[in-house]
Amino acid sequence: MRTSEDPASPVRASPRERSGYPRASLKGEPTDSEHGGLKTNVVPDAAEIQIDIRTLPGVGPAAVHRMLRDAVGDLWGDVEIAEEGENLATSSPIDTPLWRALTTATERLVPGGTTLPFLVVGATDARFFRRRGVTSYGYGLFRERIPFNEFASMFHGRNERIDQTSLGLMVELWEATAREVLG
Repeated sequence: MRTSEDPASPVRASPRERSGYPRASLKGEPTDSEHGGLKTNVVPDAAEIQIDIRTLPGVGPAAVHRMLRDAVGDLWGDVEIAEEGENLATSSPIDTPLWRALTTATERLVPGGTTLPFLVVGATDARFFRRRGVTSYGYGLFRERIPFNEFASMFHGRNERIDQTSLGLMVELWEATAREVLG
């Protein structure tokens, strides 16, 4: 079977493929769902798509609408957005006493280690704290045997895990961070 990704394929690219926007999903179960019609082998009169869109900090509803309009293309005029969440992404600055404490603790536990901010696909309760002015980070230390490219696949997947060595390292990290913050 040929697909739209095959240059020799007569299959036309989907609006999402034409838009250049990637499909974002975690390994395992998809976060989106779609439904149309009541019977198989019948063109439905309507279809419903539920999409879980997780934005980057600073990306608001207008940008999401533009992305959706680009992805849907000519059908945009027939689209009705029935429900939208207002759960925008948040971030915390890194020029804070907590970040400095995490950095100090990390450097003690992992000589030569560097503390760098980066994004991981997913969500935490930190966004609720940030909205109340509380600096919040998702932070942890894992032993060197877990390559960085495998890190994100460890959570909420079929192989969700943390090894005992990494757990011990995180206990040391949080104790050292608490001592650093509290003096």
